[in-house]
Amino acid sequence: MLVFILSSWVNAVEVKDLYQAKVPVTAQTLAQKSHALKKAMQMVLIKVGGGKDVLSNHIIKKALQNNRLYVSQFSYSLGEIKTLPHLEMVSADNAESLFLLVSFDENKINQLLQQAQLPLWGRLRPKVLFWLVEENNFSRQILSESSHSNVPSIVLNLAEKHGLPVIMPLMDFTDTTQITIPDLWGRFSNPIKAASQRYQADAVVVVRISNSSLLEDLEIKRACQPLCNTLKVDQQLVMDWTIFSANINQFSVQSYQGININLLLKKMLSDITDVIYQGYALSEQANSELIIDVVNIDSMTAYVALTDFLLDLSVVNAVMLLSADGNSRRFRLDLLGSKQTLLSLLKLNNKLEQYSDPFAKDSEDAVPVFLWRKE
Repeated sequence: MLVFILSSWVNAVEVKDLYQAKVPVTAQTLAQKSHALKKAMQMVLIKVGGGKDVLSNHIIKKALQNNRLYVSQFSYSLGEIKTLPHLEMVSADNAESLFLLVSFDENKINQLLQQAQLPLWGRLRPKVLFWLVEENNFSRQILSESSHSNVPSIVLNLAEKHGLPVIMPLMDFTDTTQITIPDLWGRFSNPIKAASQRYQADAVVVVRISNSSLLEDLEIKRACQPLCNTLKVDQQLVMDWTIFSANINQFSVQSYQGININLLLKKMLSDITDVIYQGYALSEQANSELIIDVVNIDSMTAYVALTDFLLDLSVVNAVMLLSADGNSRRFRLDLLGSKQTLLSLLKLNNKLEQYSDPFAKDSEDAVPVFLWRKE
């Protein structure tokens, strides 16, 4: 199987409310508030530092005990409880529940993650397309948001928890004529690429869920075959996923087996988020400097817009102007990550595009040149 490159798909999504969380509570008591504040901070840390091990870090654990130091404001509100199976609900009998809305200080959260030497993910994130194929007693179907299955809704809600922009295929006439179930089940790159291109995603994930053919244990298969259509509880499931992305160096495949679809999906989203964000996150341990030239800076307005854009990138710590020549400017960038991290982030936005001279010789010492695209 070949990895197809989505290098031209740069329709990234700016994720909002990364530093806010909404936690259900039963009452406005001190004990409930204390528990909810800690839970809210955990949710924010997972969204900002998308790595699955963020909450196990000893510095993070200590900070969670002093969560009030990171809170900027909080308030209570009434809202509707989502009834998806994977969500923890305080009161399932009420149509509305009480929530604690918490906002955290962005700078303090970022500094905490850097102090813990954990990767930090900015607001600009890759859009991910999910193809879900469910197999029930050897009968397969492609799932979409309009399917009777609640798997797509669970995936979308779990992805939101991780701050991962996820979309599902429409499965309209265009999709059904461009791709088939065998294409997805076999994870054939060419038809998947063709069918996915209309969604302009930065990464594509194919997920297979099975209670039959993917089960490795033949005894489980034999026991399951007469009952797979009727078993709803304690039936063995196998779930695997494959990701295609230009920023992921290898063809990534992982699989799981269990009886709880919700736990399997939760594990899957955690692992997928961890793999994807490694291509875009930054680490304090990789601090570096980079000299770049930017052309098409013909006014003070363009200069200010460019520097503001660079400083908004989570990987850029500081920007210094070194020289000016006509409409070209040379900058030194102090990075919180590597050069590759910066280039990965820039590919998610077409405002600053690297120029490559096809006739120039490649040199590691050459200063990269970028074109600033003014709005």
